[in-house]
Amino acid sequence: MRGPRFLPFILTGAVLGFLVGAYVAASGRFEDTGSVLAQQGSYTPTAAIGYLGLLAAGLFAIAAALVALAVDWWSHRG
Repeated sequence: MRGPRFLPFILTGAVLGFLVGAYVAASGRFEDTGSVLAQQGSYTPTAAIGYLGLLAAGLFAIAAALVALAVDWWSHRG
């Protein structure tokens, strides 16, 4: 069995992560309007989507790389 190509795994994880982060930021599900920081000023929706999207993209890319490593290990095991 041939091992996986790492770049497609990582890019797919990054794209999915950005979409998840952007959705979370746009929906405002985890927004805490009662905190002191929220009353001082908040990020614009576009900035929040960008920050959370990039953070989630990085985390999902790392997770996808770990999955690719596991698949590679599994394919060379047998």
